[in-house]
Amino acid sequence: MGNLEKAGRLMRLMGWLGLIAAIGILAGIAIPMYAEGNMDSDSIGILFISLLVFAIPVLYFKTGSAIKQGKKWGKVAGAVIASISLINLPIGTIFGLATLYYLKKGWNEMQEST
Repeated sequence: MGNLEKAGRLMRLMGWLGLIAAIGILAGIAIPMYAEGNMDSDSIGILFISLLVFAIPVLYFKTGSAIKQGKKWGKVAGAVIASISLINLPIGTIFGLATLYYLKKGWNEMQEST
């Protein structure tokens, strides 16, 4: 397994973790609203914003696929996302460091494949 494939898999793993977190956030907001019958316009706005949280895992999945395919934009986007995820202690830091490591090692692999 090449370094880019490892980086892409880590990015997709972060996407799955983000998706699980997004589902938890959405459930934590929607279930109490529904149970209390508290569906006013402010609550619906909060629910809509929480749905936007689902865009983050999609970004991780797309970037992970692009990295595995050796696309140049995928490597750049992956480095940016991995760098930002370093502030997400402790899981994001670990996955971010590992992703940056494999992206760095796979830099030449990517240049040969594009």
